[in-house]
Amino acid sequence: MLLDLIQILLGHKSQFCCQILAKEWNHLYNESIRQTVAGICFEGVQKLPKEQCPPQKLLFQWLALTEQIKHQNNSVNMVLTELAQLLNEQQIKYAVVKGQIVGSYYPNPCLRQAGDIDFLVDEDDFERTKQLLEKEWHIAFHETEGHHHIEFEYKGIPLEQHRKLIKLYDKRKEDYWDALVKQSYDKQLINGVEVATLSPTIHSIYIFLHLYHHLLELGVGLRQFVDWTMILHTCQQKIEHEAIKQHLKVLGMERAYRACGAILVDKLGLPAEEFTYQLNDSDRKYAERILNVVEYRGNMGHYNLKGGSHGMWHNIEATCIKVAHFMKFMPLAPAFSCGWLTAELKRKISRKLK
Repeated sequence: MLLDLIQILLGHKSQFCCQILAKEWNHLYNESIRQTVAGICFEGVQKLPKEQCPPQKLLFQWLALTEQIKHQNNSVNMVLTELAQLLNEQQIKYAVVKGQIVGSYYPNPCLRQAGDIDFLVDEDDFERTKQLLEKEWHIAFHETEGHHHIEFEYKGIPLEQHRKLIKLYDKRKEDYWDALVKQSYDKQLINGVEVATLSPTIHSIYIFLHLYHHLLELGVGLRQFVDWTMILHTCQQKIEHEAIKQHLKVLGMERAYRACGAILVDKLGLPAEEFTYQLNDSDRKYAERILNVVEYRGNMGHYNLKGGSHGMWHNIEATCIKVAHFMKFMPLAPAFSCGWLTAELKRKISRKLK
């Protein structure tokens, strides 16, 4: 039902095929929260004929949550535009990815649930950007494991400053990807401010890579699939699908892209001609398995964890989940999966030795 409601939002359906009971509406509402799509689903609800709408009490509860999502979006956009203006003035080369950039492709951007702000900074400008933010915003940075990005908070909004966008566990592929990103900068207007980002072609690949990485680790929410759908649909005239095919071939991610893409076409209603490949039964074979992980694990794998959110038991459980996911989806991107398993093993051995 959640997928149907999103298709109604996107205009691929006009109503549910049957009447929805009150208890089913409660389940649908809770699932929309779990998958971080409550705001956009409420927009879908508003398009339903009156006789198919949820009970009034739930409708008001949903409306209140949607107002909170709008408020959070406004707060994130204010920080994002302040960041963009600061970096633009200093002529720093950067690119904001995912998040509010993808949100701008939605029918109603303020209803997409906002998260943190991720931005890539060119290595030559990385330390200068850090010093600038320390001076102008008076913030404290938190170095993360691997030193690929640093985290901080400003006006209550979490931000991540990245040196690299994704780990591919293969130097040749990472060098190829990094070089590709460096020549693919673009701009997007957010609240009237020019924000540097990636070209729609490369950004759409990155959204997939980020989604797939989280899918294999602890899990990923439905919102990430909707994000991917929205950039492919809204930017269809700008996206170069033949270039995407070429890049995915080099990265060894073609089959994974096709399998995840089956969800966009078959479940979210993306027109088949707007997807990069013509899908076949082999691509669709993994779609239900992927959806099972999405439905069970929820947004970034935060749900159905029995070992808590930190500590020894959490680490043991998280490792077991990751290995199970990587083994389950190994055929989709074998080199990537093997590279991750090797890197994870080396990291844990290194920790033990310390």
